Amino acid sequence: MAKELLKDVAIRNAKPTEKDQRLNDGEGLYLLIKPNGAKWWRFDYSIGGKRKTLSLGTYPAITLANARAKASEARNSVANGTDPSNTRKENKAAQKRVTENKKRLDAGLPVINSFEHVCREWLASNAHTVRDITHQKKLRRFELYVFPAVGQLPISPDISP
Repeated sequence: MAKELLKDVAIRNAKPTEKDQRLNDGEGLYLLIKPNGAKWWRFDYSIGGKRKTLSLGTYPAITLANARAKASEARNSVANGTDPSNTRKENKAAQKRVTENKKRLDAGLPVINSFEHVCREWLASNAHTVRDITHQKKLRRFELYVFPAVGQLPISPDISP
């Protein structure tokens, strides 16, 4: 299979046409030029018998060398049996979870799926079964003695706070 067919000069000089245009670099990497002039790096790969496309960024923000490096990383992931698209989605979800938990901590709220978060939900759901003063005493005891020690620990070991 041919590889590294493109030159930077050819990419810079490529003009948009009425239809999407592909400039192939080989081994699944190509530059997709849209009719509006946008230039997107794409990488095609197959995993589990399915053909998939991974977006690597836009030109000139991502240079030809960077696109080739990203495609090589994705190719290695596929060779190891890992779908780079799923890896990207998991990383994005983890980053979103970290950002959301940071906002919750800044607002004085417990981290989602931490012991404190689940315990407060449980206490709130059982509040109707006891008198109000009893509920307040239970909550206060947790706040004083339990939450400082284990409140930030995750309930499930595979979910990090």
